[in-house]
Amino acid sequence: MAKEGSGGGDAAPQEAARVPLGLVLLAWLVPGIGHLILGKKLRAYVFCAVVVAGFVTGVLLNGEVGVPKQNDPFSWLATFACLGDGILYFGRLIWLNGLGGMLSGMPLGLDGGGEPVAAGFSYGKTFLVTSGLMNLLCVLDVSDIARGAKD
Repeated sequence: MAKEGSGGGDAAPQEAARVPLGLVLLAWLVPGIGHLILGKKLRAYVFCAVVVAGFVTGVLLNGEVGVPKQNDPFSWLATFACLGDGILYFGRLIWLNGLGGMLSGMPLGLDGGGEPVAAGFSYGKTFLVTSGLMNLLCVLDVSDIARGAKD
């Protein structure tokens, strides 16, 4: 028989720990730095190496970074995935379009690079998308570690 007024549970609900927004943004912008700030050096180096290697492989295979295109709604998904690469993505867009061209072409009209007739074009684009998604997963990992939900 339960005590009167116990409400079925004696423990007070734990308040969710907040993650500093700056840490999450920095973890997104620079692959591996969020883990480095949290003292997870091995994870930081491994995740940075994986994301950068995937991005560089995609560029070397003549892949196209995701840029939004008119009348192509799936290009927005590829853009979101490639945005996960953070500073690597923006550096590639500046390299291809120049700073002025990048700012004037936003969001439509940007050149994503790549050579569609190249043998590795599709594989390169896949590497670029995958590296961005991997970095976004790393950002979630940083968030979990900062909240204390994971070691």
